[in-house]
Amino acid sequence: MTIFCSHCHRPLQAEMSCLPRRAEQAPGASKPFRSTKSASKARRDQINTELQALRSLLPISTQEKERLSYLHTMALVCLQLRGAHLFPPGPVLAAELLSLLPGFLLVLTAGGKLVYISENVSQILGLSMVELLAQGDTIFDILDGRAREDVHKKLLLAQEQPGREITFVSEMRTSKAFRLQHGGNRAVAVRGHFMPPRWPASPSSTAFLALCTPVARLDADHDSGSQDNLFQSTHALDMRFMDVTESAIYHLGYLREELIGQSWPVEMSAKKPVPFLRQVVSVTKKVHRDPRFDDLSGEYNPEIFMKTYSFLDTIKKQEKEMVQKQLKKCRNVEQKEKLQQLLNRMTQQEQAQKKQQKQRERELALKRQQRELAKQGKKPFFLKNSDKRKLELAEKYAELKRSGKLESFLNKKRKRNAIKDKRRLPSQKNL
Repeated sequence: MTIFCSHCHRPLQAEMSCLPRRAEQAPGASKPFRSTKSASKARRDQINTELQALRSLLPISTQEKERLSYLHTMALVCLQLRGAHLFPPGPVLAAELLSLLPGFLLVLTAGGKLVYISENVSQILGLSMVELLAQGDTIFDILDGRAREDVHKKLLLAQEQPGREITFVSEMRTSKAFRLQHGGNRAVAVRGHFMPPRWPASPSSTAFLALCTPVARLDADHDSGSQDNLFQSTHALDMRFMDVTESAIYHLGYLREELIGQSWPVEMSAKKPVPFLRQVVSVTKKVHRDPRFDDLSGEYNPEIFMKTYSFLDTIKKQEKEMVQKQLKKCRNVEQKEKLQQLLNRMTQQEQAQKKQQKQRERELALKRQQRELAKQGKKPFFLKNSDKRKLELAEKYAELKRSGKLESFLNKKRKRNAIKDKRRLPSQKNL
């Protein structure tokens, strides 16, 4: 039986073909396109499976697990990991013991990250630990926005002196049902201190342990004789605090030691006219911080700055190439002018950056030279600004000479000088 080739219709032997084999194909031949869509989907499925496995391991109820999103799941996992990093596995407070506390327990890291919130937080704020974490994973996310700055300062102060107890009162976010019932969020007194860990798991980290107690509100029809909702104070003739009960912290937000010796607000005299614009209530002024001129951001070092943000040069180069491609394809006149202006500005910025870099290199070279002379015992000599400009001009002429543009540059400069001289000459009318 004779077998014919389907390509050239010639008789062939068994297991032969006149088509070129894959190894004999031209090297420039294009390879078939392989889609990575299925591989990406497979990776996403694996990630989703691992997230579902993490969600099943969380120590919360099944109903709360079903409502968790993947982002919320990762936040809860981070909370558990921070707690395991700061606290080794050990006995957990039982629900019966937590119910006996006047508030809920709160543990934070030095940066304000939530590490542990006791389960009885739902009895005080109306939100479970999972629902509270949905607001954010820091203490500042669940506090009132006006008190965040003061709380941050107090935490920094307590961190400098571990063991020092601090107290602050602030409103915390609550559930919608709680706000409808009580007319707003709940004020909570937070009292705690930073404690260095006593285990070798993380010797360099500290944890802020605090008890959060709700602040009692006095109602109009409430029993005024109740000692739980009142505090007593003794004052001198100038209204300075001589003594005050410990319960003042839940109403004023200050410790007993902080109040003693402080004076009552001064009354304004009725004999002097009250100014039209006066400050009745002291309000903390918001100070806008500019990181360029703030000491908290550190000192500006051009060399470190250029090394840190050197990746921006690559991004600017890509953007410039993109603008050049758009300029070639553009047919609209107005759009083309805008693109040309943008390209010119990017080119000028690039040239100015190169000029600044050369100037810094020149200054560094002069500094190195002065250091070498100082090591040899010679007196340092600092160049004047005019000498620096002469060096820059000489370097500019040398660069133009290397590129072969010196003659054209000098011709243009001669023409400009000739035009200036011609303007200074007297006109024929004045002769």
